[in-house]
Amino acid sequence: MTKQEIQELKASLSIREVIGRYMTLNRVGRRWMGLCPFHGDRHPSLSVNEEKGSFVCYACGERGDVFAFVSKVENVGFIEAVKKLTVDNVNRLTVDNGQLPIKKKEKGKGGNVDAKRLTDDNIDAKRLPIEKIQKEIFLASLMPVGSGCSELTPTWLDFGVGQSPFMVPKYWWSMRNRLVFPVRDEEGRLVGFAGRWLSGEEEKKKYVNSRTSELYRKSELLYGLYEGREAIRREGCVFLVEGYKDVLAMHAAGFKHTVGLCGTILSKEHIALLKRYATSVRVMLDADKAGRKGTDETIPAFMGEGMEAVRIGLPEGDDPDSLFRRLGKEAFAAYVREAVRRTLPSDEQLLLGRIRKGIGLLSDVSETERRTPAADVGRLPGTVERAFRRCISSGNNGLEVGMTGTADDIEERKWKNRSATLRWLGRQYSPDVAPEVASRRLKQWIVGNPILSGLLQENGWTPSQRVLTPKQVEQIVRILGEP
Repeated sequence: MTKQEIQELKASLSIREVIGRYMTLNRVGRRWMGLCPFHGDRHPSLSVNEEKGSFVCYACGERGDVFAFVSKVENVGFIEAVKKLTVDNVNRLTVDNGQLPIKKKEKGKGGNVDAKRLTDDNIDAKRLPIEKIQKEIFLASLMPVGSGCSELTPTWLDFGVGQSPFMVPKYWWSMRNRLVFPVRDEEGRLVGFAGRWLSGEEEKKKYVNSRTSELYRKSELLYGLYEGREAIRREGCVFLVEGYKDVLAMHAAGFKHTVGLCGTILSKEHIALLKRYATSVRVMLDADKAGRKGTDETIPAFMGEGMEAVRIGLPEGDDPDSLFRRLGKEAFAAYVREAVRRTLPSDEQLLLGRIRKGIGLLSDVSETERRTPAADVGRLPGTVERAFRRCISSGNNGLEVGMTGTADDIEERKWKNRSATLRWLGRQYSPDVAPEVASRRLKQWIVGNPILSGLLQENGWTPSQRVLTPKQVEQIVRILGEP
């Protein structure tokens, strides 16, 4: 039974009538009150809200919808409760040899249910494996949950992320009271779940997953591939991140061509999946020891299969989800775009590489050469490179003058191993304004540049800091350029 079908069943039921089969209810204003069956109630404390389809006991705290009530009062699991209500309100369903026949419901008081429900191209429309029904019912039981960030929550809801109730069938006990991520294959079929512990429950295993089956093999699944495959095909490249929440953060920021490894190591099956849609991979794993190790292993694996692969760096200790929450949607998107830009060569870098190879023209640069990661572009020695940059800016062809770079070496040393006040350094960048304005302007530049502010924060910088350390000065000059 699909989520939509369970919702339709729920809508066709009157929670007041269902609960009224077990106890006497009396109308009190807009609600109905009765003696709670879950504790020794002497005064009516169970409130039933027929409009919202929910109940709550003000004494013992029991609450939920019609399925939760039947499950609790009958001491059965969620699936059994749904079956009982289906039997009572539709036509009787019987389980036979692990199969659930789908029987047509007659039109009547309870409405009409489509007899073609629960069909699948790969499954007999008249008989559906009970395992698929269990997954759909469990999915329907998930309670919508906020992400803790208003900019992330819509994407979480789109992916069907929810909180599992504490009362679930025995088959799903490992998932109870967890944050659950539905996992789909590239065709969109629901194949399993991943459950993450909720805050304050660190004694539990952080993640639990559905049992391995014919459809659910983590080594052959990439989280977010179904939702992002069209964007991946359109862009020709894909972002590869570690976790479920990282995928959601990237999608929320507009990078829908993102997939996650589901907490596993990269496999040949993963690479084969991505090669169907993309030729280039941007590896953006967590900025920790394990993530760096994984990146070092992942990039050669892609390149060995004929795919382009580049590393997208993150501030130390961050992952896409944490960085999104810290920076906000717009700043995070700007950070990713800038990080991607820095991995690909500019025209200047391409020309420098060509000069090293004895080619001084940029007009015949191929598309492949432009897409080569910047880290792989041949670079001239630092002195020559700086001189060439100066010639470029002055309109010279970069091949005849200024190649010694003695003055540049002196200028470079000026910014090494020296501290400075924010006010003084601001004046170097903005000598035509008042010192206070220059200081404020420089601070705005720093805060508005996610990459620069992230690097500075790694070295202890705070927005209220007035004196910059030598390392911080060096980073500012390197990112913003020499004054």
